[in-house]
Amino acid sequence: MYKVLVVDDEPAIRKGLLKIVDWESLGFCVVGDVSNGIKAVALHQELSPDLIVIDIRMPRMDGLQAIREIRKTDGECQFLILSGYADFAYAKQAMEMGVSGYVLKPIDELELKGELLRIRSKLDQRSGHAKLSEFHVDALREELILKLIAADPADAPALESELLPLTNFVGKSKQILLVEAEDISQAGLERLESVKTKWLEAAEEEDLGYGFQTGPYIGFLLKGDLNRHGVKSEWIRLLQDAGGLQVGFTAAAGRIVYKLADIRQSYEGALGVLRNRFLLAEGQIHLVTEPVLSHTATEPNRHAPPDLEALATKLFYMLDLGRGEGVAETLEEAGRALAAYDSSESAIKSGLVQVLSIALSNLAALHQNVNIQDYAPLLAALYQHTHYDKALCAATDPARRTGGKAGGERSLPVVKQVMDFIQRHYHENLKLETMAEIFNYHKGYLGKMFKQHTGDSFHTYLDKVRIQQAIRLLREGHKVYEVSERVGYPNVDYFHSKFKKYVGAPPSSIKGAPPKAKAFSLETT
Repeated sequence: MYKVLVVDDEPAIRKGLLKIVDWESLGFCVVGDVSNGIKAVALHQELSPDLIVIDIRMPRMDGLQAIREIRKTDGECQFLILSGYADFAYAKQAMEMGVSGYVLKPIDELELKGELLRIRSKLDQRSGHAKLSEFHVDALREELILKLIAADPADAPALESELLPLTNFVGKSKQILLVEAEDISQAGLERLESVKTKWLEAAEEEDLGYGFQTGPYIGFLLKGDLNRHGVKSEWIRLLQDAGGLQVGFTAAAGRIVYKLADIRQSYEGALGVLRNRFLLAEGQIHLVTEPVLSHTATEPNRHAPPDLEALATKLFYMLDLGRGEGVAETLEEAGRALAAYDSSESAIKSGLVQVLSIALSNLAALHQNVNIQDYAPLLAALYQHTHYDKALCAATDPARRTGGKAGGERSLPVVKQVMDFIQRHYHENLKLETMAEIFNYHKGYLGKMFKQHTGDSFHTYLDKVRIQQAIRLLREGHKVYEVSERVGYPNVDYFHSKFKKYVGAPPSSIKGAPPKAKAFSLETT
């Protein structure tokens, strides 16, 4: 064990240092803690510590003065100085006096651990114990990897030279894999931490990569290229086995690099993929070179918002016709359009809910057996899913069942289904193009089929249905402008012209009795 003396004028910091560091596991033993430089010099003469962790600013004798005094008689003692940002100039002076390093306040536990491991390595080499224990090798390697992925390019070569002896790669390629654990069973934080530990142990056992922890992610510096045959599937198996059924994962790998000094580039690539975590499939490893979702946007495109009303109308039509495949395709289309505009999780979820709400409300207004209140839990549950594919599936399956319940007889000929659809939706802005898209027909071919069956073009048949409904409404006493709007003619003058064309008299001539004018029929040929 190497002896350590802690020097700081703040009792809370001294106690904190003694508490947050597992000194024994790092090969150190704290032999004393004092509050100023004078006491530090005196205790150094008495105990001859191997390391002094010392603050710069202290009363009576500051850290720099204490280091100068000790250096007069001891050139071997290691110093780790503590300083705030305002003391950086003093820290530089201390570095010139041969201190081993410095840690900024407030103290970061991981940074402090890394510095202590570095000093332990120096002490081991000085005392002839150049070969570190396996534990210390792993800890030092993890600390160096973390420093490399955060380092400025100018500092990377020096860190690479320190890390290189601690690594052994099968090939020349290097790649960073980041994995985020997901508690799909709500088993709790303890379960997640257990799985993270198993991942690290499994990777070490199978000699697949060097592990480290950064923020919410477990990271691996891979020994093998994920593009090589079998490597990716081997990693997926490892992550699945360690996680079990209760904990899922989302994983991403950055680009391959060929120098340890460049692993920051691979790390940032993997991190960039995980920023689109909602769009990633759970339980898979996603490569930075793969598309996340077709035409996704990293920044919202404020000039091209998706037409949610149009998408909702299309979904409504698919539901009304009971076209399950069309329901799924329309929701997928909505998801892609939303992601292309704003790929954030909140924007996509709220957009899908809006499309579903409008479509289901319209369906409930048309079909008595559809109650919009029954779907409130579905819409609420959609927000609970943490992945796009799961959220889309949760929305699609119930919607398809709803469409099957509301839809008409799908065994009828397509033209008959179109005719029935017009009877239900005559008041809407119907187009032959829309019908062709819904039924997956070419517009021209569907129009020809329709005319052969009915004797009328699509638009003529639609006009006749509207005029027929207009006559019914006028006989019920509704005003002409109200009827015009209700049957799908927002322009009253246009309604007048259409009405006279088919009835031979103006709408005002309808007073509750059949008009004395030419009649028309909706009978098919």
